[in-house]
Amino acid sequence: MANPLEHLRDLQKRRGARGANAIPTESIRAEVTRLRTSVERNAERFGNAGELWERFIPANIRQDTRLSGIAGGILTIVTGSAATSYALDRILRGGVDAEIRTASAGKITRVRMRVGQVNPPQ
Repeated sequence: MANPLEHLRDLQKRRGARGANAIPTESIRAEVTRLRTSVERNAERFGNAGELWERFIPANIRQDTRLSGIAGGILTIVTGSAATSYALDRILRGGVDAEIRTASAGKITRVRMRVGQVNPPQ
């Protein structure tokens, strides 16, 4: 079946769902709304910090980090290990810190790091 909705309806028929059109849209709608709100809030909070992070930080370092917050011009980054923190510190001190400050037009004045969980449990 190429159409996912047809496949879902077929599964519902086989599993004894009440009626052929019993797709649980309401349960999905709440989750989608929560996800959209979270994405919009983070986009507003971080501004273009995510784009700057992707532009200036190499992918091998970036994969073991996550943006944690931004307050008072200080961008907080969580790293997965002390080794990643050290490598990131070397990159930032090598001039990337100044490039991020310049590109953010003063919104980011400093980058702070701490070691923690990069992918927190849900």
